[in-house]
Amino acid sequence: MRVFRAGEALRSGLLTRHELAAHHRRLLPGVYADGRSPLSLEDRIVAAWLWSRRRAAISGLAASAMHGAKWVDPRTPIELNHARDKSPAGVVVYRDTLLKSETVILRGMPVTSVERTAFDLARRLSGVAAVQRLDSLARATGFRSEDVLAVAAAHPRVRGRRRVAGLLDLVDAGAQSPKETWLRMLLIEAG
Repeated sequence: MRVFRAGEALRSGLLTRHELAAHHRRLLPGVYADGRSPLSLEDRIVAAWLWSRRRAAISGLAASAMHGAKWVDPRTPIELNHARDKSPAGVVVYRDTLLKSETVILRGMPVTSVERTAFDLARRLSGVAAVQRLDSLARATGFRSEDVLAVAAAHPRVRGRRRVAGLLDLVDAGAQSPKETWLRMLLIEAG
């Protein structure tokens, strides 16, 4: 058990309270991990999902990493789409409406679809940072701008929606690094 809900492990007899306290560390309320090994981004994503009692959909940068995007800092806050109002440190909760077609199951967890993930990144991030994240996601998945714009059309009153089309025009799926995207954006801004 790498990341787990403590209550479930204790009830099933996999651990005693002493073993939990002696060999594991608390990541989030009710969620623990082996205290001897470093945490990966995926471990933190699983921990956040378990914290939601397996009810949330992973979104934002965490979802882009799940879809294969590179250069996501392992310490980045994990974004979830969930009905809870409060979240612990390291977890950001949004209460967005997700259509059925906007989630997929990856590694046993609900994750926003590639198109919905691109839509969320474009509307929540701005400038070069947004284009860097979108380039990385496009390189990993090859998403089509038209499909992301269809998601935007399905959510006409969502904050940040207006900037999506402009950012999608700047996306280059061939970009091989955030630095390359930064340089491209610098050249575009310079004319």
